[in-house]
This record gives sequence, structure tokens and C-alpha cells, in this order.
Amino acid sequence: MTDFIETLRRARIVAVLRADGADALQAQLDVVREGGVRALEITTTAEGWQHVLRRAADEAEPGVLVGAGTVTTVEQAQQALDAGARFLVSPYRVPVAVSAIAAAAAGGTVPFVPGGFTPAEVAEAAQVGGGAAKLFPAATGGLAHLKAIRDVLPSVAIMPTGGIGPDDAADWLAAGAVAVGLGGALVRQPVARIRDLMQSVGAGV
Repeated sequence: MTDFIETLRRARIVAVLRADGADALQAQLDVVREGGVRALEITTTAEGWQHVLRRAADEAEPGVLVGAGTVTTVEQAQQALDAGARFLVSPYRVPVAVSAIAAAAAGGTVPFVPGGFTPAEVAEAAQVGGGAAKLFPAATGGLAHLKAIRDVLPSVAIMPTGGIGPDDAADWLAAGAVAVGLGGALVRQPVARIRDLMQSVGAGV
């Protein structure tokens, strides 16, 4: 898990890809890859997401993280693993299925990062996630919320996601985020703007 967290830290930005279908999902994937994003979270909410994930995993360059997001069932976890996911993310700690999802993650070799919002939820998520947790929805609480949670949970690698845009991603990183999840606000940017963003936040350093 330490290697995963360090790779996240170097990636800085996690592209959270969510679309109405496989074609739209693939188009988003093409844009962010061309823009130099090195952590890709393909959500399970689009029809055909497994095919897009499989292709992304097969084509991934060394050092590029390809995973599945919005994983809330054991079935989705297994489908993601079968498609080549190298990490799994959930927006919340699924009460019934979370232990089974974590166990399904290739015997613990594939990181599983559940989400939470309150300090207690983030702490519980980090226990399941081997030290990493997703803060969701991040923009609801804002930077002050992240800073407050970091104060009481300094050892947790927190990945804020939800409502964050390219213009404020650097602020979240400066506030202590290990990486920042960006969704629609990222994929709507031109490739040149994404490249500029990745350079400005020091991705890969």
C-alpha cells in the first residue's frame, strides 16, 4: 500500500471518468491520457465500463495507475479485477459488502480506497484502505474541512474528490491532499489546459 500511496502522491491528479456509455467514457479517457494524467479512475456507472477499463489497463504505460471507481458491490470489484484494475475506489464505506470487496481485491494486493466525509468515516475508511481514504464529497466541506481532518488524522493519505476543479486543485494539494480526484471539470478541458495543470501541480516529481 505504501507504494500505491507514493504513486498517487507523484500522480497528483486522479481523473475520475464518468459518462453515459462506453464511447463517451473512452473519449474522456483519450483526452486525459493525452493531457498526461497518470492516475485514471474509471467508474462503474457507465454501461460497458469494463471494456474501457480493460483497454486502459492493457495500454497503460509503466507508472500509470488504472483503477475502478464507484465500486460498491463484490460483483463490481470482481469485474474490475478481471478487467485489470490496479486499485479500487468507493465513494463511501459500504456497510455490508466492504469487507468482502477488500478481501476480493486479489488477496489484498490491489489497493482498495473507501470514502468518508466525517473524521470518523475517514478514519474507518483508512483502516480498510491500508492508510488511504477518499474524502467525498470534498467541496461540500471545503478546504477547511480537509485541514481539520488532517489535523486529527495526520497519518492518513486523503484523496479529496467531488466538486473540485482544475483552478483549485493546487489549493487542495497544498492543504495536505495526497492527490485530488477531478471529474467532469477536468475532462471538459482542452488537452493543452490539462497538460498545463499537470505541470503546475508538479505531477511526476
